[in-house]
Amino acid sequence: MWRDFLGKMLALLLVACLLVALVSSGGWKAVSQAIGIGDPGAGSDLTSKEAGATREPDAKGVTLPGAGKASASPQPTHTWVIGGSTPTTPPTGGATPTPTTPPTGGATPSPTASPSPTGKATGHADYGKALESLNAITVAKSRIGGYDRERDFGGWADQSKTMCGKATTRDMILKRDLKPSVSNRDCQVTAGTLADPYTGRTIAFKRGRTTSAAVQIDHVVALLDAWGSGARDWTHARRVAYANDPDVLLASDGPANMAKGAGLDFNGSGEYSSQGTGAPDIWMPANKAYRCDYMAKRVAIKAKYRLTMTPREKQQTVKYLGACAAGRVG
Repeated sequence: MWRDFLGKMLALLLVACLLVALVSSGGWKAVSQAIGIGDPGAGSDLTSKEAGATREPDAKGVTLPGAGKASASPQPTHTWVIGGSTPTTPPTGGATPTPTTPPTGGATPSPTASPSPTGKATGHADYGKALESLNAITVAKSRIGGYDRERDFGGWADQSKTMCGKATTRDMILKRDLKPSVSNRDCQVTAGTLADPYTGRTIAFKRGRTTSAAVQIDHVVALLDAWGSGARDWTHARRVAYANDPDVLLASDGPANMAKGAGLDFNGSGEYSSQGTGAPDIWMPANKAYRCDYMAKRVAIKAKYRLTMTPREKQQTVKYLGACAAGRVG
């Protein structure tokens, strides 16, 4: 009897030692990548703030594959197309995907066809188009295991060829969203004023070690969310392109961006129910006037990149945008 008991204890001890060795050697990440569960480096709380969110805001990261030649105008195009047509498939090879093809007839979508970065509602009909786009979004369980922000998506890309000097994607978005903005001779944005869509506040931005974080660049569909809804299966170059795509990015209040984290409750436990939006699994900005546009942006990005939604995420998105289209949210 005692021999059987001791034998079982020794077997359990051996299994525990093997598990410790697997995790400490880094082998667990390889297993996690293959089966899509767990990751000791990603934290145990699936709804915690996205890993790497505290990185230096002005840090330069990677060279964007397929970067274009210098342009006479450093201001990037930024069109949020949320029409009901089938979304364009992002190209392979790392090139930044182009916005969805404009409506037939060659006409360029009017400014009111895109969610506004200022927080002003774009119109009920546009939310109806976002609802149509939802039809192309597949429902699937999110697979966030094995995620590593820096390894999988890199940092801000070098934009010296599209702007000049030492500019990165962060400078590109700051120049677009800060009105007005001031840049140095290296095309780095040093100051400006942001009409923050997430809080409704006006923020005076000044570049500096202790001040830059006041305005951060948010991935509207966070990198962790993108990873779990399809990006884990992309090439590294395509993930880098996503992380630096102006259509995915928005300048925002730093603390609001940090509080958002991954922006989605992967556990489906209603983490954001206290917001009272009727979408308890989806983070929403405090600025109520911007919530419909925010939801439309999420749909536009997920449709453009053919990312999936969890069943609860899609159900809540349909319900909320339906209310937006009917004019019941304001």
